[in-house]
Amino acid sequence: MKTITNGRFPYHTVEPVNGKNAGLTVIFYHGWGTTAESYLEFAETLAGEGYTVVLPELPYHDSRNPLANPFYPTILQEYFWKTIFESIDEFDEFLRALEIPASQLIVAGSSMGGFIAAGIGAQQNQLAGVASINGSGAFLLTEQLLRKRDQRLALSPEEEQQWKKYDPAKSARCPAPLLLLHGKEDPVIPVEGQMAYYEYRVEKYRPQHTKMILYDGVGHQFTDEMAAAFIEWLKGLQQSPLTVEELVSPFISREIKSLLGYATSSGQAEKAYEGYMAAANHRLYGFKIQEGIVGCIGVHLEEGQLEIRHIAVSPEVRGQGIGGRMIEWIQAEHSPFVVVAETDQEAVEFYRKAGFTAVSLGEKYPGVERFRCERKKADHEKF
Repeated sequence: MKTITNGRFPYHTVEPVNGKNAGLTVIFYHGWGTTAESYLEFAETLAGEGYTVVLPELPYHDSRNPLANPFYPTILQEYFWKTIFESIDEFDEFLRALEIPASQLIVAGSSMGGFIAAGIGAQQNQLAGVASINGSGAFLLTEQLLRKRDQRLALSPEEEQQWKKYDPAKSARCPAPLLLLHGKEDPVIPVEGQMAYYEYRVEKYRPQHTKMILYDGVGHQFTDEMAAAFIEWLKGLQQSPLTVEELVSPFISREIKSLLGYATSSGQAEKAYEGYMAAANHRLYGFKIQEGIVGCIGVHLEEGQLEIRHIAVSPEVRGQGIGGRMIEWIQAEHSPFVVVAETDQEAVEFYRKAGFTAVSLGEKYPGVERFRCERKKADHEKF
């Protein structure tokens, strides 16, 4: 283990061993009243699987002004959420200090650390994955349940706004794959918060991007079974990191011309590109693996609606879920009420698998059936 103490954010890091390198870094946040070093054994297990692990020290814990009596009720009630919110707020600066691309990061945590991980995920849109273990991604609901259980006063309207500001279950972001693990008999953190966040995520981002496991007879413990499930989930994420850039150059690159040619025709690619550069409400994004562009998506923006005009993935990387990941990113980035696209029989199944409903428009051209595909926000997110 290596300890980094310079700068605002002390942390501990464990590097991969045995020649393995999964190409991903796990940032793992600890729980209330514990320490970053208490997860060293688990970090070494992850390092043995090829992951770099970062164990951040948290506000009011570790070496960062630790509280003398963290489990004293009034101290716990005052500083629990304060620690969570401050950790979320400082993540961007911490990420810059680490000098690791967000697309190569898994953000995870246990108990309070699970809250922090979910909260960070709700404010980032390029993470490789997010995992909350015995935590919650429904901040407002969980605090309401805790106050009711402890017979405390309800939140004021002003306090509710503070919770909503950070609440992942109120966020339009976090398209990253999500893992939720929780003991069904947890007496500390109500499992209902985790369940509510799962339902929100499944409705918004499709079931295959969200996994929840509830453990019978388990309380507020990070068990060996949970650790094994987390590692298994990590291994399923070992896909090439995807990075995004908005294309604004007046000159079309060879790669983008080729991709737009798949979405239109080779003769129409330059004209389509010029249209994106000329229109204020059009956007064209390129998606990269390492340094090579492997996909692009072009959209038309109106109030509350995003229309996908062109989408294409290089033949060499098709079948790896990149098209779906591009749609997830674009919806998280612009947060429209509805995403629409018009397509043909050949591509309509792709949109259905991405959670769209498809309605036939009939033969708009002789012998060519067209479909209108649509994916709306959940009803509770309407604006």
